[in-house]
Amino acid sequence: MTRSKRVPNEGRIPRRGGRAGPGGKRGLVLCLFVAALAWPLGARAERAARGEGPPAGGVTSAASPHADTVSAQAVNDWNALMAELEPLSGFFMHTRLGALLHVAMHDAINASPKAARYRTYLPPVPTQGRASPRAALAAAAHTMLTKYIALFSDPTLPPPFYRPDIAGFAPQVDALYAAQLAGIAPGLAKKGIALGKQTATTLWNLRLGDGWNNPAGLAFEFPNNDGDGDPTTGLPGDYALLDPADTFPGAPQPYFFWWGEMTPWTMASNDQFLSPPPPAPDDPAFRQDLEEVRLYAEDDSAVRTPEQTFAALWWEFCPGSGLPAAYTFTRQLVTDFALDGHDAARVFALVTLAQADAMISNVNSKNVYQFWRPITAINFSYPGSGWKPFMLTPPNQEYPAGHPMVSGAALHMLIKFFGPGQLPRPLVGTSQCGDLLLDSLADGIENVIDARVWGGQHFRGSGEVGSQTGEQIVHHVHENFLNPL
Repeated sequence: MTRSKRVPNEGRIPRRGGRAGPGGKRGLVLCLFVAALAWPLGARAERAARGEGPPAGGVTSAASPHADTVSAQAVNDWNALMAELEPLSGFFMHTRLGALLHVAMHDAINASPKAARYRTYLPPVPTQGRASPRAALAAAAHTMLTKYIALFSDPTLPPPFYRPDIAGFAPQVDALYAAQLAGIAPGLAKKGIALGKQTATTLWNLRLGDGWNNPAGLAFEFPNNDGDGDPTTGLPGDYALLDPADTFPGAPQPYFFWWGEMTPWTMASNDQFLSPPPPAPDDPAFRQDLEEVRLYAEDDSAVRTPEQTFAALWWEFCPGSGLPAAYTFTRQLVTDFALDGHDAARVFALVTLAQADAMISNVNSKNVYQFWRPITAINFSYPGSGWKPFMLTPPNQEYPAGHPMVSGAALHMLIKFFGPGQLPRPLVGTSQCGDLLLDSLADGIENVIDARVWGGQHFRGSGEVGSQTGEQIVHHVHENFLNPL
């Protein structure tokens, strides 16, 4: 395991209050995959700044032992299965499915007046008499994932939507559903199942035409500010087509560009949280950012530390990490803080709503600004250098940075509930590359910004702006959705 830690300013390029970092050889990361570090327990985390806590609408105590009480573990189990079903490679689709699943579960257990504690995202499904919230949650999750599997296992769908492997998850979805219904009285279960199914179906139908599959057939045009009609060239600052060897294998460029035109989940418009413009290519602060990436993110950099190499890999390459890391951290926190099922469902729903709109907003801003990636900028600034980054460059525009904005949105939302300070025990991000330890959620936000610099995918200023924009979206979602009754 390796711990994320703050690095002193010694030996780094000075910057406007930000953090640069040294690096290390790629081969050294192997030792990190097997290293074990002791991690002391920290002080209990701060509650959210505006008094999130019982009874004002934040986290509450552990669930009652009553047989029909929704547990946080039930919510966690569906989240873990969903994270496997739509993997990291489905970065865009993952944010959409996360919101579909968790909003459906949240709304289902808050639809019945006898069980409701929070406002629902959609108007609650009418129900009479007592309905089992456990059954409602299980049925909502099962219905949503079953519909998702049925749609994306259809071989008539074009790539990248057709998923020939996804049908294999159906038995796991059915098994978890059966396990969660076990022991519920038949009468209560019947009403709860009907409630959950209808809640999920209503949300599914509403979002089916939200633009996920580019139904309008939008086409992308690369900037042509230099007038030569060649998408691989441009003026300083222009986004340019990459050599296929420098980006994700087989990926179109830019991929999922239409996501910026999707129907938002909570925003009034796709550009409600448009990021401010990127810096000019000759801006001194940007030149510092460029030099930082050039030195520390070069494929064979002599100055990148093993810890920073590991972070770059962990947030991008390692199965089980990257975007799903936010879910891993959320599952740990709702367990560590003994949330009950209603509170866990609400936290997950708010996290996924923020991420879904952060993804839409991020692509919208990328399409507006069309800013160049480090590999383009550095080779333009140093002709003939043949500079290559440590990690492959994502096949879309650079600004604002997506990971710090989308993963950052999840971490910022969790701070609303669990605070930015030291946690009772470190967050443990497990992946096939090894474990990342974070003492606080604030450290996680800093680490994902750093990682994208050290991997060579983003400039530091872009990561900082992405995180700040994600935080703005989080504040909007937290203030206006799923509030206590």
